[in-house]
Amino acid sequence: MWTFLLIALRNLVQARRRTLLLGSAIAFVSLLLLLLLSISKGVSDRLIEASTLTSTGHVNVAGFFKQRANSATPLITNRNQIRQLVTENVTGLAAVTDRARGWGRLIGPAGSFNTGLNGMILEESGFLKELKLAEQSEYKKDGQNKILGNMSDFGKPDTIIIFAAQAKKLGADVGDTLTFITEANGGQTNSVDLSVVAVARDMGFLSNFSVFVPRRTVLNLDRRGDDTTGAVWVYLKDIRRASEVRKQLEGVLGKAGFQILEHDPRPFFFKFQKIVGQDWRGLRLDLTTWDDEVSFINWIVASLNGLSVFLVAVLGLIIATGIANSMWMTVRERTKEIGTLRAIGMQKNQVRRLFMLEASLLGLAGALAGSLAGIVLVTAVNTFQIPIGNSGLRVFLMTDVVRLALKPQHILTAVIFMPLLTAFAAFYPSQKASRMPPVQALNQGK
Repeated sequence: MWTFLLIALRNLVQARRRTLLLGSAIAFVSLLLLLLLSISKGVSDRLIEASTLTSTGHVNVAGFFKQRANSATPLITNRNQIRQLVTENVTGLAAVTDRARGWGRLIGPAGSFNTGLNGMILEESGFLKELKLAEQSEYKKDGQNKILGNMSDFGKPDTIIIFAAQAKKLGADVGDTLTFITEANGGQTNSVDLSVVAVARDMGFLSNFSVFVPRRTVLNLDRRGDDTTGAVWVYLKDIRRASEVRKQLEGVLGKAGFQILEHDPRPFFFKFQKIVGQDWRGLRLDLTTWDDEVSFINWIVASLNGLSVFLVAVLGLIIATGIANSMWMTVRERTKEIGTLRAIGMQKNQVRRLFMLEASLLGLAGALAGSLAGIVLVTAVNTFQIPIGNSGLRVFLMTDVVRLALKPQHILTAVIFMPLLTAFAAFYPSQKASRMPPVQALNQGK
C-alpha cells in the first residue's frame, strides 16, 4: 500500500501544473460547500434562537377553550397543575415557564397594526438577557446612535417592548404611549394603554407577529384568572429531545384526565378554523414542538439547503468532468509507464487502484486546503460582524449582521465528499488504463 501511495504522490508532483490547477478548483468547491453549509446552519441556529425567545418553547403545552361550539380561545386552565406535571415527569429540564396570549390591534402616534400580545413571567425567563435593544437611529429618522430606554422598567404595570420595524410603523419611541384593543371572551371590546420602555432589534419574520408585556397585563385585559395562561413552555437541555418529550407529555397529561387534541404540526394560529369546526366544549390541550410552531417559515432553511445542494452539485459535476478529462490525458501520456508496470507483474486491479488513488489524494488535498480557507474566512466574517444593508435580506436571514456557523461535521463532509467525487470521476479512465495490454502500451509509448 505504501508503494502505491509513494507512486501516486510522485505522479502528482511530476504533473504539478495540472495538479495545482485541479487542486485549486477542488479547494474552491470545498470552500463554497463550507460557506453554503455555514450560512444554512447560521440561519437555522438563528431561527431556533429567535423562535424560542419570542414565539415558542422547545415543547409547548397549549390548547383551546370553547365556551360555545362555534368559538375557540387559545388558552388553557389548570396552569399550576400542568406545570407541576411537567416538572415532575420530564427529565433533562432546563426551565419551565408560561406565556399569556392575546391578539388585537396596537395603535401608535402614526399608525397601527394587528399583533399578538405575549405576557411574560420575567423571573422565570432569560428573555431580558437575550433580547438585544436597537439604537434610536434604527427606527427613527435622524435618531441618535444610542440605545434609549431601560429594560429594568419592563415588568411595571402596563409596559411594553416592541421591535424596531414595529416602532417605524407606529411612529413610536421610548416613552410613548400605545393603545392595545382586543375582543374579550364575552364579545366585549377591551383596551389598555401601554408605555414603551424599550425597542428591540428586529429578528426577521418573527419580529412581525408579537410584542411583549407583563403577564398580568394580558390577564387583566381579558379578565382572566391567575390559573389560566396561553401556553406552558418547556425548555430542555437537549432540544433534540423535543419530539420525544412531546409524546411523553401527551401520555402524562392524558392519564391526569386532560383531553388531548390529535397532534397537528402547525402553529396554533393556523388551527382556529379546524378547531371551530369541531363539535365539543371545554378545554383540550394541544402539544407541539418548537419546529411545529415555526413550520410556516421553515421554507427559509429548506430553500437555503436546496440552493446549497444545487450549486454544489453543479460545481461538483464540473469538477468531476475536469478530473475525468485530466485522467484521460494522463492515461495517454503514461501508456509506456502503464505497459512497464503491467510487464513487471502489476495486476489490472492494481493499475486501476493506482489511478483512483491519485485522484483521491488530489481530492483530499483540495478539500483540506478549501476547509482551511473556509475556517479562516468564517472566523473573519464572524469577528468583523459585517452588517447586512438590505432590509429584505435581513428579514430573510433573521439577523442584521452576517452570521456563519461552521461545524466540525461540515468540514468532515467536505473532506469525505471531495475524495469520493474525484475517485468516482477517475474510475472509468482508470478502468481503461487497467485493461491496456502490456505489449500495446509499450509500443504506443515509443
